[in-house]
Amino acid sequence: MDMISTYWEQILLIGALIFHAARSYAAISEMRKDIDQLQSEILRYTKWTQLQAEQIVQLRAEMDVNNKQITSLWDFTNSIRDRLNGHGKH
Repeated sequence: MDMISTYWEQILLIGALIFHAARSYAAISEMRKDIDQLQSEILRYTKWTQLQAEQIVQLRAEMDVNNKQITSLWDFTNSIRDRLNGHGKH
């Protein structure tokens, strides 16, 4: 009992340090879970964004082909019109 009364400040400090370490460990564990969840969401959103980008590139290529085909059709239509009106090459 004499030892406790002599070292009560050190014992109290050690107890407070142990308590603080346990609370810190619990908080770090919760933060680690949150970070893991955020990383999985980021990965999911990254995959979704990549898929959207691939689809946009594909649609852009299809749109370019369609525009070229429309331009070709108009050029052909204009050439027929010019031939019918006598403005084309014979």
